[in-house]
Amino acid sequence: MFKKALAFSLAPLSMVMMITPVQATEQGEVAGQDQDLKVVAAALMQRDYAGAEAQISAFGLTGKEDPAMLINLGNAYAGMGRKADAQLAYKAALNSGMDMDLDMADGSVRSSRAVARDGLRQLGVDLASW
Repeated sequence: MFKKALAFSLAPLSMVMMITPVQATEQGEVAGQDQDLKVVAAALMQRDYAGAEAQISAFGLTGKEDPAMLINLGNAYAGMGRKADAQLAYKAALNSGMDMDLDMADGSVRSSRAVARDGLRQLGVDLASW
């Protein structure tokens, strides 16, 4: 499992993640993506969900199979009340080809799949149904 450091904070109906500056590149991450992720995380932390979505789109990150970014996209959609889109983003993170360890703000480490499942649960999705 690839490890990615994150700070995690709860926002209404969603989870906000902030990527820290030093990242491993063993999965071929582009070094410049760290700054992009910081910009997205800052928008989410300020509850600027539309801004976060715009930044994700502007950086061309929506098509990536990066579970952390897909979760952030789900968070942005959930924050804007776009539950169907949030559900799709969380499911994409859950079903992506990568499972990452995410360092949470409370010091715990969680699987990106577990975090994506939490996002789906917050939307009221019955995970047993699919």
